[in-house]
Amino acid sequence: MDTFTVEGSLQTHRRHKVAAQRRLAWARQGVVGLSLALACQGALAQAMYRITPLGSLDGCTTYAAVAAGLNEADQVAGSACTPSSSSHAFLWKNDGTPMVDLGPSQVGSFSHAQALNSSGLVIGDASDSSTGDFSFLAGGGTPMRNIPDGLGGNTVQAWAINGRGQVTGSAETGSGAGVAFLWKNDGSPMRNLGALDGGGAFGMAINASGQVTGQSATGTGTDHAFVWKNNGTPMRDLGSLGGGFSQGLFINRSGQVAGNSDVFVKGKLTTHAFLWKNDGTPMHDLGTLGGPKSHVTALNVAGQVSGNADTARLNHKHAFVWLNNGTLMKDLGTLGGTNSRANNMNSSGQVTGKANLAGNAVQHAFLWRNNGTKIQDLNALIDPADHLKKYVTLFNADFINDGSDIVADGTNSRTGLQGLYLLRSR
Repeated sequence: MDTFTVEGSLQTHRRHKVAAQRRLAWARQGVVGLSLALACQGALAQAMYRITPLGSLDGCTTYAAVAAGLNEADQVAGSACTPSSSSHAFLWKNDGTPMVDLGPSQVGSFSHAQALNSSGLVIGDASDSSTGDFSFLAGGGTPMRNIPDGLGGNTVQAWAINGRGQVTGSAETGSGAGVAFLWKNDGSPMRNLGALDGGGAFGMAINASGQVTGQSATGTGTDHAFVWKNNGTPMRDLGSLGGGFSQGLFINRSGQVAGNSDVFVKGKLTTHAFLWKNDGTPMHDLGTLGGPKSHVTALNVAGQVSGNADTARLNHKHAFVWLNNGTLMKDLGTLGGTNSRANNMNSSGQVTGKANLAGNAVQHAFLWRNNGTKIQDLNALIDPADHLKKYVTLFNADFINDGSDIVADGTNSRTGLQGLYLLRSR
């Protein structure tokens, strides 16, 4: 908060002016006091978050945990070091209990959380001495269990999960090809979603209806984005922006797909973000911020997209949002430095990420509220009454849910430990 001062001396060589000058000074101080009060009120109005540390599994001396997902119940999944120095997947339940080590239980085992659903189910990859490498489902009151390979091969890679606990990813068939799958978590067999040319495919996102997007071999030497609509029809080739390769990374409840595609611009091959609107039109090129490349990081229910793009200035990369309202992608800027990066977006179009401060030596977590304001340093939005405010510096905002709660990475100056913090807005 700025400090205001009243300039001018109350000393004078003429005594009869002293009283008048004092009255003037008091009046000025009153205006300054009012301005200061208003400034404080504005700061307090924006200081809407309280910080809750997620803790650790007591294994690392440099970082406590990294996040893989945040749901509407403020549950967080991720990975953290264990006392045996290996990393384990965890679930933090926001119920006053410590983060839960999801296993496996063997010494020297490893697990990594990939995604979290609305019910607190976590998927990821794991390895232990008895089973070897496997994909798992855990949480929701159930212990870690193997996602079985039902397509005749030896490898399953779980990548995305919807609210019904349905999972997609890639699984080997008996021939050794990796194909996209749907595993319904209801006792029915794993389903082979096929591929665009009968070869390899990978499911990368799944919506509430069990529709899947990802990338598949096409027989032309490049992969294309696909959508599998879960309606009895085969996998659909979404094509590309003309450059060959494309991949679908996100699918919303309307079946719209966002991803990245190669494209030729002025004869040069580059990559642009796209949205396929599921309305009979080809994928839409979202463009860039003046530079050669753009990539998506999130898609919401309104068909709005966040991501990162090159600007016209050499080596400058900025977070963007494409609001699906007929306008071009919006440059979210930085916090005074050269670069910024968007990580996630909620249904209101609010975006979280990280950005350079002036001088580029430091990055801070940011929030863009989608209300006409610029990106804001999350550290400035912490309630001044929060006792952790003076110790914790947030340097990256990972996820934001529809309640505007955020999970972010921060460093605690008292411990020197990097860890995760939940920022609650209500």
